[in-house]
Amino acid sequence: MRRKDEFIYVGVDLHKETHTAVILNCWNEKVGEITIENRTSEFYKLEELVKQHCKQLSKKDNKGIVLTPAYGLENAYGYGRALVNPALSYAQRMSAPKIKKNGSYDAQCVAIILINLLDTLPDADPADDY
Repeated sequence: MRRKDEFIYVGVDLHKETHTAVILNCWNEKVGEITIENRTSEFYKLEELVKQHCKQLSKKDNKGIVLTPAYGLENAYGYGRALVNPALSYAQRMSAPKIKKNGSYDAQCVAIILINLLDTLPDADPADDY
């Protein structure tokens, strides 16, 4: 079983034109967000933001433990590998007292699912047939 405080959680809501990512720490606190265009040349922006937060949070909260990013992608039917079942993110979204539906909140729901189900969600393997 992995320690949840050794990770930061990046939930990604995928769309045809843009992708929105929300970064949470293990206490469900939002520490970052970015929306990028769906172009290969834009993905470095997300990677750099995640690296920046890994360094900042490692110094601040974890007494020198280097945080590892855990990424979750909501199933987007062809826009990427499905690691988080959309039924899970839908249930998380519907559990809020006031239902929100936007890319930022959807990405946050995916990150919350990563935190809650870290040890039960599948790991991505680039060699998988999919």
